[in-house]
Amino acid sequence: MWDTAGQEQYKSLTRNFYRNSNGVLIVFDVTNKSTFEKVQEWVQSVEDNTEKNIKMVLVGNKIDLPREVSTEEGQKVANAFNIPYFETSAKESTGIGECMRAVIEEALKGMKSKDDSNINLDDGSNSKSRGCSC
Repeated sequence: MWDTAGQEQYKSLTRNFYRNSNGVLIVFDVTNKSTFEKVQEWVQSVEDNTEKNIKMVLVGNKIDLPREVSTEEGQKVANAFNIPYFETSAKESTGIGECMRAVIEEALKGMKSKDDSNINLDDGSNSKSRGCSC
């Protein structure tokens, strides 16, 4: 897992990371509208530098703080790209497990290996969603 925090200095490196990835989390800060405004740019970068079957998830983070981006705005953009949308709070551990599970499950579905059918992500925990807006 690579976290570039959207920094320009890592932009050339991210293209190389995409090539070997099966799933991508595009995370924006709901308290900072400018990060949300770059979502389309990041989605385009992923699409331009990966196989078409890569799985993406859009994530609005920091939902525990006052917002500049509404749930409806995030969901609308995710719908436009036909990708799931989750909202999370890393500080409060809200929605993180559901979000990670979704991207992993989708990435595994996209893989063509025979061994994938033996992978079980169900840990038996309660699957009640917290903070999921998908």
